[in-house]
Amino acid sequence: MSNPQTKSPMMAFVELTSKLWLTQALNIAAKLGIADLLTTESKSVDELAQATKSHAPSLYRVLRCLASVGVFTEVDPYQFALSPIAEYLRSDNPYSFRDQVLMHCDDWHWRATGEMFRAVKDGKSAIHHLYQVNSYWEYLVKNPESQALFDRTMLAAARNFHAPFIKSYDFSDSSKVVDVAGGRGSLISAILKANPHLKGVLFDMPQTVVEAADFLEKQGVIDRCERVGGDMFASVPTGGDIYTLSFIFIDWDDDSLIKILNNIRNAMSKNGKLLVIDSIVPSGDEYSWIKWVDLDELTLSDGGPRTEIEFRELFEKAGFQLQQILTMETPCSVMELVPI
Repeated sequence: MSNPQTKSPMMAFVELTSKLWLTQALNIAAKLGIADLLTTESKSVDELAQATKSHAPSLYRVLRCLASVGVFTEVDPYQFALSPIAEYLRSDNPYSFRDQVLMHCDDWHWRATGEMFRAVKDGKSAIHHLYQVNSYWEYLVKNPESQALFDRTMLAAARNFHAPFIKSYDFSDSSKVVDVAGGRGSLISAILKANPHLKGVLFDMPQTVVEAADFLEKQGVIDRCERVGGDMFASVPTGGDIYTLSFIFIDWDDDSLIKILNNIRNAMSKNGKLLVIDSIVPSGDEYSWIKWVDLDELTLSDGGPRTEIEFRELFEKAGFQLQQILTMETPCSVMELVPI
């Protein structure tokens, strides 16, 4: 969709109401693997339809729309090629966001978005209304296919969003990094690969860290990364120089986060630091993708992204001081904390 500021107010509004069409068009392209079929050369709609067992005239209507917003390009009539944006739909691109498209349109997520009005009315997440669970984590545990898709989506986000942080942050004075709620190890493995002198600890639920072994081995860091299972609301591994929390705040309310922060403060070494990697909501009318992510969290959990003021107040309640904020080229910011 074009920039609303270049349109009349009426057309700007009409286009804003139509964003759901774009999401589903991307979903179709992702499901059919269109970007993979265009990896080496452009193809006609008939060729794409034959390869995907689709109805060619209908497929053309979808691809024509996507090309109009920069996803694919119609190089000749009814002939399409990849665009720079479409590269992120390729399944063989290590930085692909194809799984994110599929996850957003996965039945549970799509239905939850449709129930956003109820969340606004009573303050309870839409996922609670739909599935009688407190958060999407509970739903995913019971639905392994959706869990696997979600995990792949988070891995892609980590690869894209964390890279600038890992390149720019100075780990030279540290020896041990503890990644709290680190999933299957995307962040800790990237940190260890970039800093051969470090040892790491991946801390998450017991089953999660068991499943992380294959990934850590493929990344070549399993010998330097201890895996510890547990409950971050009860305790976390001790003795780390640096602790990391990556996109954890977005899922929890303040009381829950204070428990986690207290446990980290009690576990870290005397001169330890905590790195909170998350998105900060800008104030005012400034456009920010994270403001829309906040609406997603409204439907899925009791948390959400926070402003800088809200982060500072929360850190102080848990006995931490915010020393510096490192802004990235991505929606991430890195907040460096020390115990008060």
